[in-house]
Amino acid sequence: MDGLLLSTFGSQWAVLAIAALLLLTFAEVGFRLGLSLHVSHDQARKGQIGGIQGAVLGLLGLLLGFTFAMAVARHEARRELVVKEANAIGTTLLRAALLPPAHVLPVEDLLRRYVALRIELHAVADDPAKLAGALRLSADIQRQLWEHATAAAREWPTPIVATFIVTLNETIDTEAERLAASRNRIPGVVWLLLLIVASLGCVTSSYGAGAEGARSAFTSFVLPLLITVCMTLIFDVANPRQGFIGVSQQPLLDLQESIKATGG
Repeated sequence: MDGLLLSTFGSQWAVLAIAALLLLTFAEVGFRLGLSLHVSHDQARKGQIGGIQGAVLGLLGLLLGFTFAMAVARHEARRELVVKEANAIGTTLLRAALLPPAHVLPVEDLLRRYVALRIELHAVADDPAKLAGALRLSADIQRQLWEHATAAAREWPTPIVATFIVTLNETIDTEAERLAASRNRIPGVVWLLLLIVASLGCVTSSYGAGAEGARSAFTSFVLPLLITVCMTLIFDVANPRQGFIGVSQQPLLDLQESIKATGG
């Protein structure tokens, strides 16, 4: 459902608006249902409300913490992979100077283009057509790099060339890891369960206020909006290209600047 939320609402602002409207509506429904209990003076049913409310809100707290931890873990994995990729490309570029002379300049040029493409790919990742095109270009550059690596290994089968092949292989693998990490979203069943429990939490809290015959600003407005903000923050962290909490591409930008500074 994380991917569904992203494709349906498009941004954290839409998630904020939809979730707020939904939870505020459930809070109002709970209050009106509670008023019917207040009118009936059913003390036995009133005595059960506190325990149910505490259980539901406790479960909601656990689910929010669990979901937030999942989002943060995915965010950190994506951030670390950017550093890993920048290091792998940088090392590959340094070791390219150790290749046979005929391959040095072509490989260095391909790696410079590859760095620029990896930065561009992050910027167009939300456009499926542009993303597919960037991935095709990335695969083409990787193919050309590997052709140079295999040719250099045949011409000069030494441990020095082998070290270049190792780092090039790591560079190629890291792209696949980053792509997999970007697709690794919070499971839909977790979002669904969180939304259900959040709705029940708002209903039971407002139901208790209605049963007492007094509307509470906290249960009617503050609690639903607080839950909404928490859910929106989780969505923001889980989708780094959609909100304020993004995955910085600074390691790749620094690498690009370093290449330019050295005359690349």
